Amino acid sequence: MSIPATLLGIPLDLGAKNLGVDIGPDAFRYAEIVDKLTQAGFAITDIGNTKTEHRENLEPGNPKLRYLTEIIRVSEEVAACTEQAIRDKQKVIALGGDHAICLGAVAGASTALDHNIGLIYFDAHGDMNTDKTTLTGNIHGMHLASLLGFGASELAHVHNKNIKVPKENLLHIGGSDIDQAELDLIAREGLNTFTLFDLLTQSLGPLLQKIDTLAARIPNIWVSLDLDAIDRIYAPGAGMPNAKGLTYREIATIAEYIGQNCNVVGIDVVEYNPLHDEDLKTAELGIELIAKFFGKRYSWYEDYLKRNEL
Repeated sequence: MSIPATLLGIPLDLGAKNLGVDIGPDAFRYAEIVDKLTQAGFAITDIGNTKTEHRENLEPGNPKLRYLTEIIRVSEEVAACTEQAIRDKQKVIALGGDHAICLGAVAGASTALDHNIGLIYFDAHGDMNTDKTTLTGNIHGMHLASLLGFGASELAHVHNKNIKVPKENLLHIGGSDIDQAELDLIAREGLNTFTLFDLLTQSLGPLLQKIDTLAARIPNIWVSLDLDAIDRIYAPGAGMPNAKGLTYREIATIAEYIGQNCNVVGIDVVEYNPLHDEDLKTAELGIELIAKFFGKRYSWYEDYLKRNEL
């Protein structure tokens, strides 16, 4: 049975200074994401890209919350699109752009589902700074804290004033470069994480148990995938290529497990920078993982069979 899914591009690069991620959505389309996901069993409705203003036309504003006004405007538009798609019984595929796009996407999904949602979040970084702890003022390092209800109210209240993801519904996977202020927040609030160190010292078993526990308690799961959680050998086109990320076998196995055991309502894939990519290697991996997270199959092998069938 085909999975009905809305695909939305969000070419936002204001949450960080990694120039190039703004062309990520169209680069995924160039890599034939719609055709390949259709082949994998999706019925895709591509609604195009949200409009985002170029940074040269904007003032950064508050140095602790750079480009806040435009990021909130884009987030509200993304939230509205995501909420409507889920109310229309569609899955959502949101393509970034930097990781700040997650704020609007998850806010919209959470609202559509009466805030009964869990978040499985892949990132080498914590993304749990606030305007009080940030060292850069880059909002792509704050939005996860905002979704949990922490930090600047302007971000935490995007789309509505409710907490978008109750803190007990978060599972953060793959952290390897987490700031001290974020470690303090994780410890203080008892947030659920499984770092790269945990993976290397404990293997996948405990992580799969955490996924099972979350899926048993929460009927709806959103997956947020920052490509920098994956080792740069496999994902050279990440906004911040990572020399100590998840291997292909690890991320593919985790994605397949989530797809088999969770009701994934939507996913954002972010920080894709085609300027760093090698022969669309990272885009192809992103497409494969999207399929797996939703319980479908796509890989170079399926693509090979499709192209060579009689």
